[in-house]
Amino acid sequence: MAVQDLVKQNPFAFLGTGVTIIALVTALFTIDSRYAHSAEVAKDKQQTQQLIVETTRNLRKQNLEDKLFELDIKKETAANQRLSPVDAALRERYDRQLKEINQQK
Repeated sequence: MAVQDLVKQNPFAFLGTGVTIIALVTALFTIDSRYAHSAEVAKDKQQTQQLIVETTRNLRKQNLEDKLFELDIKKETAANQRLSPVDAALRERYDRQLKEINQQK
């Protein structure tokens, strides 16, 4: 009976307390949703690392293709249509590296 009497005497105090509790719970859920959760951060980190690896591989592949192209042009413009021993070794090396990169995909 004491609680009922207290509510009858001061109904706005209980209403205010209820509204305050609801507002606090809502605020806590809002704050929680604003911050990244550890699983999301780990997933984003993994995706970022994978993207970095793929981008680095693509850049290396393009660089090797450019070097091979330059050596092919050098071979075509040479008087005897041959590369020097150093250039030939470089071409073989670049070609081997390019094949390795293509196999990794």
